[in-house]
Amino acid sequence: MLLLIGAFLAGILTVFAPCVFALLPVIVGGSMSGDVHDKRRPFIIIASLAVSLMVFTLLLKATTLFIDISPEVITYVSGGIIVGIGLLMLFPWVYERLIITFNLQAKSQQLLGKSSGKGAVIGAIITGAALGPVFSSCSPVYAYILATVLPVNFGEAIIYMVAYVVGLSLVLLLVGFIGQKFVRKVSWASNPRGVFQRIVAVLFIVVGLLVITGMDKQFQTFVAEKTPFDFDALSSKLIPASDREAASGVLNIKAYKAPEFTGLGEWINSGPKTLKSLKGKVVLVDFWTYSCINCIRTQPYLKDWYQAYKGSGLEIIGIHAPEFAFEKNATNVKNATKKAGLTYPIALDNDFRTWAAYKNQYWPASYLIDKDGNVRRAHFGEGEYKETEQAIRTLLKDAGATVPDAFTDGVTNDAPIIEGQSPETYLGTKRASNYKGAPGLKQGQATFTAANTLSGNDWTLSGEWNVTSEGIIAGEGATLRMNIAAKDMYIVTGNDTSGRIAVALNNSPVTESAGADVKDSAVSVAGARLYHIISYDAFTKGQTVELSVPKGVQLNAFTFGGK
Repeated sequence: MLLLIGAFLAGILTVFAPCVFALLPVIVGGSMSGDVHDKRRPFIIIASLAVSLMVFTLLLKATTLFIDISPEVITYVSGGIIVGIGLLMLFPWVYERLIITFNLQAKSQQLLGKSSGKGAVIGAIITGAALGPVFSSCSPVYAYILATVLPVNFGEAIIYMVAYVVGLSLVLLLVGFIGQKFVRKVSWASNPRGVFQRIVAVLFIVVGLLVITGMDKQFQTFVAEKTPFDFDALSSKLIPASDREAASGVLNIKAYKAPEFTGLGEWINSGPKTLKSLKGKVVLVDFWTYSCINCIRTQPYLKDWYQAYKGSGLEIIGIHAPEFAFEKNATNVKNATKKAGLTYPIALDNDFRTWAAYKNQYWPASYLIDKDGNVRRAHFGEGEYKETEQAIRTLLKDAGATVPDAFTDGVTNDAPIIEGQSPETYLGTKRASNYKGAPGLKQGQATFTAANTLSGNDWTLSGEWNVTSEGIIAGEGATLRMNIAAKDMYIVTGNDTSGRIAVALNNSPVTESAGADVKDSAVSVAGARLYHIISYDAFTKGQTVELSVPKGVQLNAFTFGGK
């Protein structure tokens, strides 16, 4: 409920955001242009903007309709529409000449909206719709909803997004009506061919050009830096508190009550556990998922800590929150747990209930809880292993336990990530990026033609593939090529179909740089998990990896290491 109210208030406040200042002339000018007595116009413009903002956001975040389209192209189109409307307002005779030349209905359908006919409505709709992509996300609260709530609960995120858009629309409507009322009272301003309307037209053109050139972002930065009003700071206060206030030292969180485990399914390596039953122990809660390479790289440290400090009162609870649908399968998780040699208790959080209770946003993430049930340290991602172990030892000593004299072996602070390495790359339409080739990546069966050239991190397909929201399933003649920058490359498969994937590197079968799971230039897959396919001695850029995939095998993602 608090986030719902916060989203609504954030929408209201967004009108004061620097990213809206540059667009206000279009919103106000659009409401004032045409027939100033047409009270529908502000409603239509703002409603179109609201719908455009929602639809564009969902298409961008929940589908890959725009996967082959550069963000710059979308900006150019939106800015171009605004410039075009401005030009037609500035030179109405051009539009009328086109109408006559092409024998179209003239004055009743003009985009300038001189009457209450279709033209006025169409012009207002286009004006509002063009602003949606440019408008999308001016608020930290809106960004929080998209990043945190949308991946976990789609329906709940839609409700919050609607609340934000409603708050925003109400204020913009008020602004539009005030501008329209002003024009109605000033006779010289209401002349559709007068100086005032031409000034509005020029503002449209200027704003459109600012959007196209990206100078609107510079304007936003200037406003943010030169005005005392800190919109982001104010809006951020509307985001639900994380209950995590920073503290100095390895115990980097000011103590707060740890949320109880909730909504968990099957347990592995033990019966069900509760924090209440673990009171008196030091508990490390580790959020992970078994195909996540970043999670896998933390496991040697978790195993060492469990072995070294279990006798001193440490308990590790693995909360397995699935990134892909196949990771909800308890058998798959059990097999992965056994393969990794994890012996501490692990629970399946398939509905993300405990994830939500901790307000977690990351894989991996760890929360260290003291003997009294308070969170004392939080860490997200890899690294800081020395600090985490020091925190474990400190809390165990505070609990009166005796700890080993020495730290565990091999503890390092380094995470195997390097600047410029290829990012985690998803292959299904839900989160795919950097795809090149024809046709575009859409759900369903298709025969693909590979792109001729690939830039850094681009990937392409050839042959038959069945594309799903989470992965791609090979058909006849299925191959995949990717341009990578990494030391190590891993692939996540998404079903139990077995087969041998041939691995080529720079047009030759991989030999010396083969990953741990590759034998004779191929990786044998038999189950949904992560496979190590490329391993260089050092970070290497501009390498082309090609996979020839047997029919029926599903690929879900690539992950990389740089060190």
